[in-house]
Amino acid sequence: MSDHGSPPSPYRIARQTTVESCERLLAIEPLLVGADEDLLAVAHKAVRQPQTRVLGVTDTEGRLIGILPVVRLAEDVVVRVDPGALMVDLRDAADVARFGGAVRARTVRDAMLPPAAVRPDATLAEAFRLMHKRHLSGLYVVTEDGSPSGYLDLLELTVLYLKALEAHGVATDPGQPATGSG
Repeated sequence: MSDHGSPPSPYRIARQTTVESCERLLAIEPLLVGADEDLLAVAHKAVRQPQTRVLGVTDTEGRLIGILPVVRLAEDVVVRVDPGALMVDLRDAADVARFGGAVRARTVRDAMLPPAAVRPDATLAEAFRLMHKRHLSGLYVVTEDGSPSGYLDLLELTVLYLKALEAHGVATDPGQPATGSG
């Protein structure tokens, strides 16, 4: 509860709650791969850990150098085997360029995107903003040297955030009153 007896705002909770305080509550493990690994081999790894929706790409020192969303991995593997399967969605020059890159992609390095990560002291609001800005369903938590120490899944993090709001007495369903106590 705030000083005036009313629940804190959802914005304050998101701005004050750190990734570190939530990280240990999240059950999804990071899925790390090397930049020079074959995309098909990586797809087989990803199938064994489907809850990780964004793969972390690390260098030989174990630092995060890129990410590979599972959707992009699947598209690049499918287009390699059956290019016609995705050609129907080409609408403009950017789509054609992306398609051409996917056809040529053989390794993770060919398909990866720039890293997307937060430090443990980042807030939930910062993590949500980065995932939203980059259109990602997951994000890596990295140590000071850039090594992945955890993985934040957007849906899992959203559920934790809603539980935190309810625990602070903030209604999360506009049609229902909050049941938590401050």
